[in-house]
Amino acid sequence: MKTIARSLSLLLALTVVSCVTINIYFPAEEIRGAADKIVNEVWGDRLQNGSDELAPQPKEKSPGSGFYQLLQPASAYAAQDINVSTPTIRAIKTSIKNRAGALIGFLQSGNVGLGNNGLLKVRSGKGLSLKLKGQVNKLVKAENQDRKRLYREIAVANKFQDKVGEVQNIFADSWRKQAKKGWYLEKPDGSWQQK
Repeated sequence: MKTIARSLSLLLALTVVSCVTINIYFPAEEIRGAADKIVNEVWGDRLQNGSDELAPQPKEKSPGSGFYQLLQPASAYAAQDINVSTPTIRAIKTSIKNRAGALIGFLQSGNVGLGNNGLLKVRSGKGLSLKLKGQVNKLVKAENQDRKRLYREIAVANKFQDKVGEVQNIFADSWRKQAKKGWYLEKPDGSWQQK
């Protein structure tokens, strides 16, 4: 009887120690690196303050240590390679890149600003003819449609369809970070300030 009790105790202890929990997390830092790279690709040499190099990504640290940690289930984090190279994503990037030359002039003049949501906004029609106002509206609309498609496609390609909003927020930071000095950036309250 004692042998069975010891065996069951040993089996129970082994089961508790060997439990592993796999956490699938949203890879925000990896998305941030991909966003910086994409923004740099599409705005390319038109911007002088961008960088081709990506910062090294921080490693996950495991919490706790010692005997207590042995009794807790271990966590394994699923590493995620961010896929930004599907045919659809490449086509969207090409479309954005082809439009960048026309948009950058309107960003520099202040007619268009970078919204805090990762999209462009028409700020002002000052100094624009009726024809140019129509052109700006058309460019901004096409750009925003492509950006929304890009955020959605990146989320779908990486199997976190429910995180499109988070992808968009990360891209918003990247667009703003790589904006040139003098461009208008929207503040959270909806007002504008120059970078």
